[in-house]
Amino acid sequence: MEISCRVYRPRRARESPLFRLVEGRLEDLLRVWPERFAKRHGPLRPVVERVLRNFLRCGLLEHGFARLWCGGCRKSVLVAFSCRGRSFCPSCEKKKQLLWAEWLREDVLAEVAHRHVVLTIPRLLRPLFRRRRELLTELSRAGCGRDVRPGIVVSVATAGDLLQWHPHLHLLTSDGGRTGDGAWRPLEEWDGPRLMALFRERLLARLVEARAISKELVTKLLGWQHPGFSAHVGDRIVPEDKQRLEATAAYLVRNPLSLKKLVYLDGQQAVLYRSKLNPFLGRNFEAMDPLEWLARMSDHIPDAGQHRTLFYGAYANRVRGGRQPPKAEISPPAEPPRKRCSPSWARLIARVYQVDPLLCTRCGMRMSIVAFVTDSFAIRRILDHLGLSTPEAEKPPPPAREILRVAEHGEDWGVPAHWE
Repeated sequence: MEISCRVYRPRRARESPLFRLVEGRLEDLLRVWPERFAKRHGPLRPVVERVLRNFLRCGLLEHGFARLWCGGCRKSVLVAFSCRGRSFCPSCEKKKQLLWAEWLREDVLAEVAHRHVVLTIPRLLRPLFRRRRELLTELSRAGCGRDVRPGIVVSVATAGDLLQWHPHLHLLTSDGGRTGDGAWRPLEEWDGPRLMALFRERLLARLVEARAISKELVTKLLGWQHPGFSAHVGDRIVPEDKQRLEATAAYLVRNPLSLKKLVYLDGQQAVLYRSKLNPFLGRNFEAMDPLEWLARMSDHIPDAGQHRTLFYGAYANRVRGGRQPPKAEISPPAEPPRKRCSPSWARLIARVYQVDPLLCTRCGMRMSIVAFVTDSFAIRRILDHLGLSTPEAEKPPPPAREILRVAEHGEDWGVPAHWE
């Protein structure tokens, strides 16, 4: 008899509206992209297709799993692998978000007060950063000077409340800085308009230097009655408030997509995305067809190798690396020290759902991971034996490129059984 305490239940990936949306419309999106979306969203980037296809494998046992074993009651549990996609999969992004915020608070931020600052740009300049994504790094550098003394963490966000293209910056900055002699000098008062003016000046200068805009456009922007740029300075976060500091850090790298806001109407072939009231649109939702929604969401998937969080001033990598004291001349240890292991899957799940996923639901003992199963033949045999195989009617058709590969190489090329 199973115990009645709170236990972890693996998510049902196929029941998610996002999974149904991607599974049913991905091939249509790839087919019509050049004619329908290339003009506005640019050419289809390879990273978009890779992230979306990997998302369709996330949380599904037929694509590999880990086996948990309870030594008390001999119960076995299968846990599916994750896709680890960037800025798309809500489950994977939540785990990375909590991990990054914890690391930032423990290993990067100094024991001083901080503030959350948001810097935005006018609508006229936003499409420029979609066409030339390398300028997103220039946007982050414009948020602080080269010789700044405070510690600054910059997160480049690209999505608005309704997933519209809205590049802006979130900064977590120390509430003060260090002088040349190393003394700490707090900043008594923040001047929002002055901060906005400095940000506008630096960003426009960098865009002109990168030949992204002309000097005539700069003159036009500087002559606007309303600047179009903005700077919002948050309240002071004292160093003793660890929970608020970590929550603010997690907010900086939150996933653009929220499943709570998504409504997928399969029968009507429509997507509703709800949020707070948008002053420009005059409504709190956006309704669009599935392909348009996927194209809009794909804008926020960063390119491979593109950093969305950068560190400046006292938090720059070079400065933080110099904090380490020189090692003493000692004899080498008998055994090489073990590298610091990354936080385990179980601890991340416990932080997200506030429940231990390794707790056995039958006897209450802690289970251990005994195997990782990745071989397709072994996966199929195990799932068939346990009655966990996906019915043939629910399996998606193979991609067109996989059908071509089968035709060229035959069955020995590793074709899954349900494609034969």
